[in-house]
Amino acid sequence: MSNIMPLVNTTLTMLILMAAGFVSAKIGIIDKTASKKLSGLIVNVGQPFLMIWSLNRTEFSLDDLKSGAVVIAIAASVHLAAILISQGITVGFKDIKQKQITRYAMVFANNAFYGYPVLQAVFGDKGVFWGSFYCVVFNLLCWTWGIFVMSRANPEIKTSPRKLFLNVGTVSVILGLVLYVSRVRLPDPVMTSFDYLGGLCTPISMLLVGAALSRLPVKKAFTSGGAYLTCFVKLILLPFVVGWVAKLIGLSHDMALFAAIMAGMPTAAVTEAFAEKFDVVPEYASLCVGMSALLSVGTIPLVVYVFG
Repeated sequence: MSNIMPLVNTTLTMLILMAAGFVSAKIGIIDKTASKKLSGLIVNVGQPFLMIWSLNRTEFSLDDLKSGAVVIAIAASVHLAAILISQGITVGFKDIKQKQITRYAMVFANNAFYGYPVLQAVFGDKGVFWGSFYCVVFNLLCWTWGIFVMSRANPEIKTSPRKLFLNVGTVSVILGLVLYVSRVRLPDPVMTSFDYLGGLCTPISMLLVGAALSRLPVKKAFTSGGAYLTCFVKLILLPFVVGWVAKLIGLSHDMALFAAIMAGMPTAAVTEAFAEKFDVVPEYASLCVGMSALLSVGTIPLVVYVFG
């Protein structure tokens, strides 16, 4: 039961933040213009500083680096599996914008804000360290393949190989890894500032999710087949496939459980931020984020029970 409480507390926190965003939009505090500006703040400021902070806060050790390399391989495999599954499942979608957001929502998970408390409860500090390396792959793909997916939904998004592989997201990941491997520790005031800036991601993202949901008709919210399909793939299909494959190929018990947990996290809140920033059905993106967060209260304990 003690392992479940962090999950329950995290979920309740997310729901309260979404409710605050919902009310704020209804009374006119967060309108479409504000949502667009705040999304840019998360994407261009919050996420990069969060990545650097999460890697630089841990003391370097060779054993940790080796386990981090294994985690990176696991994360790359999980994301690749999610990309292939999402490509196959959405092939029949008619609406190109909903199709691309569904693919994005099936692939990217809330591995930091949602994942860290669960990893802490199950593995202790070791789990959070593994989570930091897992997020390296998340951020690299989010700013490369993720931007490419968005550009397929909105022709106004101009991309090029240079923009996809050299941007604020990829540079922050590379910088964070260089600082970690070179054992350069940033001064405490700098780390504290990075912590605060990275901390913008969670509250603002969830406020924006709630605000976008307030613009969605109630009937549509409960009858969206795409959102339900996203939740099934993200919360049930992917974690169980990943967990069983991890056991079959001989990963340790802890690594197999870790892989299943991270594969089964709800859709990343940044999905809505990118959808808002690039004008790709943000209300639908918010529905995928909100529904998956709510349903994960039951699915993540199931994943932990089955593979733990």
